[in-house]
Amino acid sequence: MTGASTVLTAVALLAAPALAQEQPEAQPPPAQPLGISQIVVTTAPSIDAQRLADALRIYLDEFGIRVETRPAAEGGDLRKQIDDARQLGEALRAVAVIRAEHGARGVVEIELIDLATDKALVVSVPRPERDEDLYRALALKIQAVLRATLSEARAELDPQSSLGRLVAEAQPPEVAPRPLHLSLDAGYGFVAFPGDGPSFAGLAVRAAWRPGPHLELAVGTAALGSATATNGTVEATANIIPVHLTARRPFVAGRAQLLAGPCLDATYIRVAAASVTTPVRSTRNVMIGLGGEAEARVAILTSAWLFARAAALGVLNGERYDASGAPLFDTSRLQLSGTIGAGLGLP
Repeated sequence: MTGASTVLTAVALLAAPALAQEQPEAQPPPAQPLGISQIVVTTAPSIDAQRLADALRIYLDEFGIRVETRPAAEGGDLRKQIDDARQLGEALRAVAVIRAEHGARGVVEIELIDLATDKALVVSVPRPERDEDLYRALALKIQAVLRATLSEARAELDPQSSLGRLVAEAQPPEVAPRPLHLSLDAGYGFVAFPGDGPSFAGLAVRAAWRPGPHLELAVGTAALGSATATNGTVEATANIIPVHLTARRPFVAGRAQLLAGPCLDATYIRVAAASVTTPVRSTRNVMIGLGGEAEARVAILTSAWLFARAAALGVLNGERYDASGAPLFDTSRLQLSGTIGAGLGLP
C-alpha cells in the first residue's frame, strides 16, 4: 500500500462517521397538519347529509376548512356510534366527525367527535318548522361547539392555520329570527248594530305595530257595502266608514296566538232618505264606541297566518233614525264587528 492510498483510506474512515451522523434517521410520514383541515359529516337517513354540509360550508369555507360527507355507519348504541365516528375520522385524517339524527320530543341530536382534542360531545337542537331553518340552526350549533372544543387546544394551534383562525375569530352570535314589528292583514269583515240597527259587510284591512314583545298597536278600516231600510213610505240607505284602534297583548302557544285588549272605534255614518209622500232629510254623524277585542291566529308560514277577530263596543253617541214615527235604523246601543282573513308580518 502506498502512502497516498493510506492517506485516502484514513480520510474515508474519518469521514464515514461524519456522514453517518448527518444522515437523518428514517421517520414515519407526518400526519396531516392542522392547517389543512377536514371535517366529515354523517347523518341518519332522516337528515340530508349533503344539505347539512352545504350549510356548514357557509361558516367554515372562509377559514379553508373542508367539509366532506360520508355514509353513516349502522345504528347502534351511543358508544358504538362514537367509536365508529372516531375510526372514520382517523382513517380520513379528519379534525372532527359530526353525526346528526332526529331525537325524541322534536329535537335533533348532534354527536361531535373532535380528534384534535380527543373529545366527544352530544348536543341537542330544537327542530324548527322549516327545513331551511333546520340546517342553518344545525350548522350554527356545530361551528359554535367546534370553536369551543378547539379553543382548549389554542396553544397548540398555528394562529395562521385554518383551525387557528377559526378559534381566534370572535364567535358570531346565533342569529335568531328577526321579530316582526310590522304586520298587515286583510279579510272579509262586517259591522253590525244588533236589534233594529243596520249590518254592513265588505273588505277590512289593518296595519299593526309591535313596540315590544307584549304589546301590539293596530289601526284598521273597511270598505263596506250599504244597508237599506224602509217603513213603506220612506226608504233610507246607510253607509259607514269605520276607523278601529286597538292595543292588545299577545299570548303564544306554539303556532297559535291569542291577542286581546281594549279598542276604540270612530265610525262615520251617513243616512240618506227618500220619499215621494213624506218630507225627509239626510243626516250624518261620527259615532264613538269603546269596548274590547280578541283575535285568534294560526301560523301557516314563518311570517304569515290565518286569523279570526271579533270586537264588541258600547256606542257612546249613537242615534235612532225614524221616519214618520217608524224606526228605520238604531245605532244607539251596541256595535259588533269581526274579520276573517290572512295576515303577513314585515321585519
